[in-house]
Amino acid sequence: MEENTISTKPFYFPKENKSIVSIIGIGGGAGRIVNEMQDYEFLKRYLYVFGMNRKEMEELSLPHKYLIGTDGLGSGKNKRFAESECKKTLQGLDKIISEIVSCFVVCLGGGTGEGCIKTFLQKSVEMGTKIKLLVVTLPHSSEDIEKRRNALDLLHSLEELVDGIFVVDYDTLPCNTISGLFKEGNRRVIEFVKNLIGSIVNRGILCFDIYDVGTFLKYNSDTRYVEYFSLSGDINYLRQESSNLSKYLPSKYSSDDDISNMILLITFNNNDTDDGTVGIFLDETVHGIMQNLNKESNLKWGMYNDSNIEKNIFRLDIFTKCN
Repeated sequence: MEENTISTKPFYFPKENKSIVSIIGIGGGAGRIVNEMQDYEFLKRYLYVFGMNRKEMEELSLPHKYLIGTDGLGSGKNKRFAESECKKTLQGLDKIISEIVSCFVVCLGGGTGEGCIKTFLQKSVEMGTKIKLLVVTLPHSSEDIEKRRNALDLLHSLEELVDGIFVVDYDTLPCNTISGLFKEGNRRVIEFVKNLIGSIVNRGILCFDIYDVGTFLKYNSDTRYVEYFSLSGDINYLRQESSNLSKYLPSKYSSDDDISNMILLITFNNNDTDDGTVGIFLDETVHGIMQNLNKESNLKWGMYNDSNIEKNIFRLDIFTKCN
């Protein structure tokens, strides 16, 4: 495919060997979110977008973008029409969907995303994709109560097709304007995908891999829903904040004991942080988190270098699932 062009039927897919990861945005809103992920160089090669509105697609700078349908006029918020057109692309989807890790990004409430997501997930199941991750935004109640109810019903029906689900609910975001709402929602989706997928594709100081993510998503938990938050600061701040992680978790967690699975990603500037500081941090903060968890909790963790982080500042990216 040529740079910054839109592929239409018959689909033309890159000839290079398919990567272990694919991040796929479906629909206009999700397409814009995935397009922003290009800001992170290590994600670029994994990004794909599918949409039905030619004008929206042309505004994206992402190289790998595909038009569903032939007229390019959009779905008209007709989910059945979008689903019908999407099924015509099935023959080409196995060139995009990874057999190892596929992450699907969808803004529920729109015609293309809601109409096509099940087709993509069913194809991923058929291909035997090892890790299927779904990242969704839920429409705000002010948009349309019926739209929100339909989005929730669809999300519930998709649970059995995936290994993990991360939800950004516009109703819960601390924003006072519509533009602020969408900006914050986009940021949260991007941060989640960047850090979780980054833990797989980035080389860490300590080993962390696909197996660790798969174990986190699939085992020792009754839910497929993933929660995520991030803490950043010096040792004193993180010692205090990490002593009670439950205050950062949703109300369904009554305490740290409710955490069945956790991924803890530690990032710092390895060039500007002395070994003594790292040792103290691990002993006082990381081990403190471990001690607060239930003995049956499954904990996976890794360490990464980031030259953009200030000296003696650490970032903790924390992914959890509950019993």
